[in-house]
Amino acid sequence: MNNEKIYAMPMSAIFPLYVAKAEKKGRSKEEVKTIICWLCGYSEAQLEEHLKQQTTLRDFFTQATIHPDSQKVTGTICGVRIETIQDPLMRHIRIMDKLIDELAKGKPLRQIMRHENKKRYAFDATIHPASRKGSAYLVFPWDIHKEFGCGRVSVHATFDNVPYEGSIVNMGVKDDNGDSCYIIGILKSIRSAIAKDIGDTVHVTIQKKEKL
Repeated sequence: MNNEKIYAMPMSAIFPLYVAKAEKKGRSKEEVKTIICWLCGYSEAQLEEHLKQQTTLRDFFTQATIHPDSQKVTGTICGVRIETIQDPLMRHIRIMDKLIDELAKGKPLRQIMRHENKKRYAFDATIHPASRKGSAYLVFPWDIHKEFGCGRVSVHATFDNVPYEGSIVNMGVKDDNGDSCYIIGILKSIRSAIAKDIGDTVHVTIQKKEKL
């Protein structure tokens, strides 16, 4: 199908296909609406009106206010890499396809809509010995899957005001209840700088490192 035929298709013909794809994987029609409204800047009522009026894809995107964070959407959809699409209209259509594909694959809405967690976490933590001799770690007392939508996250940290850049990960460490913990290492040089070691309490701040 050439581009002009795609542009002439009504959004009302595409939308049910998106919903069917999402619902087949246990996601919802409301989530599909949320994603499209986020991408195009429409309210739900405006989206419903476009569907009712059978607005073409060309007009649907021409009238849209595309979210600036949509430029963060990359990867391949329909056999084409989004970053290489030169036509802005086709790129926006394929971005919409990609977002619905991510929904069907189980990605959380926060990740699909490229929300960055800029929250600063502050807490006190005990220094624990690691299995490798001379190494030590602290437990990050939140579930990073819920906080950041991933199983490993690069962060800016401070330990008693001494800066450090590293990652919060799961290394098989479990708490007293047998639940998995997310940890960050604390270097021996930092422990020396703050005059703290195994068993001592450290004041920690954590903030996700933004991608360049």
